[in-house]
Amino acid sequence: MTNIIWKVVEDFQSGRGESLSACLEVAFEGKKCQFFGETRRFLRSISGRYGQKKQQSISKKEAFWAQRVTSKHALNKLVTNFTQMTFSARYIANIIHFASQQGASRRELLAIVGMEMQELNDENLRLEAEIYNRLLERALELTGDPYFGLHMGEYLSLSAAGLITQIVQSSRTVQEGLEYLVAFANLGCQALPFTLEEREQDWELSVIPSTLWLEQSPLAVRHTMDAIFYFSLREYQTLSHQKKYPLAIHFNYDRPKYFQEYERLFEIPVRFGQTKTALYLDKKQVAAPVVTSDFALLQVLVRHAEEKLALMDQNAGFHTIVKQSIINMVKPQFPTIEQVAANLNISVRTLQRRLKEEGFAYKAVLDELKRQFALDYLQNPKLSIKEIAYLLDYADSSAFTRSFKRWMGESPLAYRRSVA
Repeated sequence: MTNIIWKVVEDFQSGRGESLSACLEVAFEGKKCQFFGETRRFLRSISGRYGQKKQQSISKKEAFWAQRVTSKHALNKLVTNFTQMTFSARYIANIIHFASQQGASRRELLAIVGMEMQELNDENLRLEAEIYNRLLERALELTGDPYFGLHMGEYLSLSAAGLITQIVQSSRTVQEGLEYLVAFANLGCQALPFTLEEREQDWELSVIPSTLWLEQSPLAVRHTMDAIFYFSLREYQTLSHQKKYPLAIHFNYDRPKYFQEYERLFEIPVRFGQTKTALYLDKKQVAAPVVTSDFALLQVLVRHAEEKLALMDQNAGFHTIVKQSIINMVKPQFPTIEQVAANLNISVRTLQRRLKEEGFAYKAVLDELKRQFALDYLQNPKLSIKEIAYLLDYADSSAFTRSFKRWMGESPLAYRRSVA
């Protein structure tokens, strides 16, 4: 997603596109996907104000903010708000358990999550992508296993996927089970949606990882896909109690140095460097009945899964909507509560009441956003503390330093040194 936005910004500012909308059409190849409108609104707030096609004068601060924000580094943090990527806490608990069996320190991995194992067993608990990425990357370092994802998929009990596995195993046919797998994949990982497509000769079951997630942690994406794909193959084979194999397996990343481990586990040739990551399945196998089919149980499980998906949508919360509205309205000053309320077509009192119902206040939401921006900016060595204070609407660097110490317990300079 960041690459798309970056391309639009470059085309618009260089004059290669006649308008922001024209540049968007080119970047999205004419397809009005779910992020098209959000991207347009976002870009109007940061690039439409100072592109070469715009003749109005801009303030010194706006020009400075434009120069700093239209970098991939800064855009990456802003775009995060387009996709609320979360991961099942139970799956994270499985990663920690498996890594600890391979020699990793369980205590160190739990410290990254900030929870105990029993807390992670809550089926409704979900953790953010940033935590998941750091955990998986550290598990890779501690175990030294270059095929951690594959071995994780080999190790996991088929009950690890919980509700999704139960639904698939209760389906009437393999096809129906795969269709439910696609429909409820978000219960496990929102950043790895499945698609199922019938082709002339076969069925294609593919995953398309979030572009933003790929930019954040390509290692986490690769090992998660490896684990999910091998786990899915094992699940596929249990549906008929026969060891059936896909016609082909494709991965969209380059072939690892020791690729034989993939062929040992999948037991068929694996092709790398393909356009997508997918299993290609025989049509007769997909049409086969599921030996554990239970239609009455299936109906109950599907209703439960639909309720869980609805709950996930509700849990995004009004405060998340307010946070995204604030980001979209940064020009570069952060908007007032009156401006955000007007943008959401509600009164200030209603905005305050709805935030309070979720345990938030506007000032706290704004403060958290500034903290996130500050942490991101401090990883850019080209930005001085004074410049960061300026970007975050502080009167001076002293005021910013006081806020940062309140957030993180240390000065901005000390934090910058610790992450360098």
